[in-house]
Amino acid sequence: MKRMNVTTGLLSLILMAGATAVMAAEDGSPKGVDYYKVKMYPDAKRALINELQDEKSNKAEVNFYLGEIYFDQHKSDSASYYYQQGLAADPAYVLNAIGNLKVNLKNNPDAEKAFSGLLTGKNKKNPAIYVAIARAYMPVSKPKAQQYLELAKSVGPKSPEVYVLEGDMFAAEHKAGEAANSYEQATYFDPGCKEAYFKYAELYSKANPQYAIDMLNKLITLDPGYKIAYVELADIYYENERYAEAVDAYSKYISTETSSVEELARYAALLYLSKRYDEAKELVQKVTVRAPESAALKRINMYLAYDQGDFNKALELGTKMRTEIDSSRWVVRDYVCMARSYAKTDKTKEAIAEYQKALAMDSMRIDLLNELEVEYKKERNYVGAIEVSQDAMERDGIPDKPSEFLNLGKNYYMAASSLRPADDSLRMNPQDSMKMVTYLKSADSLFAKVTETLADHYAGHFWRARVHSSLDPESTQGLAKPYYEMTAALLEKDPKKDSRLLIECYSYLGYYYYLKQDNENSKIYWKKILALDPNHAIAKSVMEVLEPQK
Repeated sequence: MKRMNVTTGLLSLILMAGATAVMAAEDGSPKGVDYYKVKMYPDAKRALINELQDEKSNKAEVNFYLGEIYFDQHKSDSASYYYQQGLAADPAYVLNAIGNLKVNLKNNPDAEKAFSGLLTGKNKKNPAIYVAIARAYMPVSKPKAQQYLELAKSVGPKSPEVYVLEGDMFAAEHKAGEAANSYEQATYFDPGCKEAYFKYAELYSKANPQYAIDMLNKLITLDPGYKIAYVELADIYYENERYAEAVDAYSKYISTETSSVEELARYAALLYLSKRYDEAKELVQKVTVRAPESAALKRINMYLAYDQGDFNKALELGTKMRTEIDSSRWVVRDYVCMARSYAKTDKTKEAIAEYQKALAMDSMRIDLLNELEVEYKKERNYVGAIEVSQDAMERDGIPDKPSEFLNLGKNYYMAASSLRPADDSLRMNPQDSMKMVTYLKSADSLFAKVTETLADHYAGHFWRARVHSSLDPESTQGLAKPYYEMTAALLEKDPKKDSRLLIECYSYLGYYYYLKQDNENSKIYWKKILALDPNHAIAKSVMEVLEPQK
């Protein structure tokens, strides 16, 4: 289905497993030819087949347009069949003869003569015949198509279909301005030429969405029953994230009684995207009764459960969907919904597995890399977190980003810390000891990059202090001293200073001077701690030693 391009975005992920939407023509609805002219082939085919059953329909015309659909879909045998059926219904309906000729036009050296043979009598003055021949030549010979376009203009200078053809030819060459002028000419000669309004709007749907919307609204004013316009309108609204208006437009196209399951699933998806969850849920439940096997409805139901906070229900629906829908039909968002639901229910291992599946399908989702990193940290798998955060940095494309250096540095720091034995009395094995030093040095180099970019911010200095404290756990060398001093100096200038971090800085410095037996300097820092927290137990104990009560 060419129209309703919302299926190229998130909506396609929801509806991927469903068939193409088709709506049968109702009284007052567009006929099959209307759908065909805007390349809504499934809708056109359904409507035309229905029309073929109507005794009052023009069988030659209906068969011709069915042939055109199959020809456009490169199904030559089916196209020939319908052209022949059209000729049998009315040999004088020349368009079917043109259709028959164009099926093998590229390999038919007598085609030009055959076309000329059709241009006799009243046909010689009929621009529609020339237009049909021009369209036949469009895929195989632009010069010939242009020749017949000019002939069409000469016999029908005010024929709207001539200018629609010209617009289509310009559009095929990506000449939007010229195409628009031609479509405008068509509406000038026939203000009721709906196809021209539609194609004009389609042409501007990306470059000037509001202009396209205005054109479609003009078309709707011209013919409120021309439901095709609402589909294009919904498309444009969706592409511009105007979901509420997309829902409103699409609601005018469908009917809960007569629309197909796929169309109703599409409408439910738009309701979901518009955060009209209750309406979406109600519609999904109603349509599921008609089509319990619908993959589109199953995934919308899962998404709804997640977005409404029922994570266990989302997992239940997703697990069931996994047994009913082949993995080849799963999309990224399905795995993401499962991953996030597992994460919300503290099933970390399962969440990690689902994030990995999602990233296998779309490795550029930096947001998913970040979420996966969080799950690795929950598992205390800091090596995994390092790999993921490095991957995210590479894909981000923004060089020297302090926040990323800081995050990766923390992961290295935590990886080093995780190697320490849980029991402080146990010695670390040499291999782990070497690995820890390697991790700490990597962390320090990353934090140093942070300080280079953000010299006046405490974060880089603070984490360098922690790294050097880990490299000098007894504080005998004072490796962390300059970094804690810098951190404290920066925090003291901040009116919103974090007292916890300051206490850590003062504790290290107080202890460092205590080890050096520099009691006066040591007391300065313990007093600073007590000024922030008068009940700080360690500071009080140390001060009792340094300044015993007389």
